[in-house]
Amino acid sequence: MTSNRFCVFCGNLPDKKTREHILPQWLLELTGDPKRVVNFGTNFENGRTIRFDWSNFCVPACEICNTEYSNLESRAKPYVLKLLARDSLTSIEYVDFMDWMDKVRVGLWIQYHFIQGNPTNIQPSFHINTRIGQKDRMIAIYPLEGDGVGLNALGAESLIFHSQPSCMGLRINNILIMNMSSDFLFSGRCGFPFPKSCFTMLDGENPHMMHTSDFSVTRKIKHPLIRKQIFKPSIHLYQPIMSKSEDKRFQSGFLGDVSIFDSYLAKHTLSPYPSGKGILYFQHLDRVEPLYDINQPIEFESCTGIHSKPMYTLVQQIYEFQNFIYKKGKFLAEERELERNHEKRTKLLLKWNNNVIAHYSKRKNS
Repeated sequence: MTSNRFCVFCGNLPDKKTREHILPQWLLELTGDPKRVVNFGTNFENGRTIRFDWSNFCVPACEICNTEYSNLESRAKPYVLKLLARDSLTSIEYVDFMDWMDKVRVGLWIQYHFIQGNPTNIQPSFHINTRIGQKDRMIAIYPLEGDGVGLNALGAESLIFHSQPSCMGLRINNILIMNMSSDFLFSGRCGFPFPKSCFTMLDGENPHMMHTSDFSVTRKIKHPLIRKQIFKPSIHLYQPIMSKSEDKRFQSGFLGDVSIFDSYLAKHTLSPYPSGKGILYFQHLDRVEPLYDINQPIEFESCTGIHSKPMYTLVQQIYEFQNFIYKKGKFLAEERELERNHEKRTKLLLKWNNNVIAHYSKRKNS
C-alpha cells in the first residue's frame, strides 16, 4: 500500500517515483515470508483492521533519495545479523545503526499516517532527511528467549506515536530494540547544554515552533541518564545531539554553546569539532560509562534471572515511555481555547495508550 503524496525522504513530490520499503526486503526475508499478511492496526476513518502483506508496505520516494539511502540499508544488514548472533558492534557502528533506526522510526510514522487515515489530523512537517541524527537518541536491545522468527513494529500504531514519533520498538526474530529520540531528552544529564525554558507555541507568528531559552551546561555526567526506570537490556546506549543554530550568541553554531571552544564538549563529541554529535554513553545499572574510543567493541551484557523479562512486559514498557516523553512537552497558546483543546487532546491520546498498557499489565498478573 502506498500514497502518492510526497517523498518519504525529502517531503517533495517524488521525482522519478520509486517504492521505498521502510522495512527493507532483506529484513522481511530474514524474518519469514515477505508476502505474509499481517495486521497494521486500525483505519480510524472506517474502523476496519488494516491487513496486507509486508512486501507491499511501501511509501513513495524520489529515485535519487532512495539511491542516497541504499548504502545505509546495505550497512544495516550485517549489523542486524551480528545483533541476532549476540556479536559485538563498535561504538561508531552503533552510531551508524542509530541512523538506520532514525530512518525506520520516522518512515514508519509517515507510513502509518497514511494507512490509518490520519487519526490525529496532522500534516507531517518533517521527513527522514531532516530527522536522522538530529536529536538526542537511545537504543535498548533485549534478547528474547527461543529461536522465534518474526518482525513487529511496536507502538507505531499508537495515537501518541502519530502525534510525536519519539519512541517505538522493533522486534526482529529473537531480539527486541527499543528506540527513543527527542529534543533535549537527556543532553543535560550528559553534561551538554540544555534549556531551562522549553515550550511549543500552538499559534502566533510561527505555530508549532519550539521555543528554547535560558541555557545551562553542567559538564557533568549524571546517573541515570533518563530519570525513569527501564528494564535492564543487554545493550543500553545513549547519544546526546546538539541542535544547529544561526544565533550569533552560540559561537560554535549549536544551541546553548556560547564558546568558540569547550574542552568538555570537544572530549565528549565525535570529531571533527564542533560536530554537535555526542559520543555514546553506556548506561549500566550502577553507573554511566562514556565510550571515548569509537572503535571500541560493545559486548552484549547478560540479562538473566530477575533481569530476564517476557516480551509482553517489554512491549508494555514502550507505551509507557511514549507517555513519559509526551508528557514532558509543554504547549502554550495566545488563545486560551487552543490550550484547552490541546489539553483535551492530550488526555485522549494518553487514555488510548493507558488502555494498551492495562492490557499488557493484565497478562503479567494472570
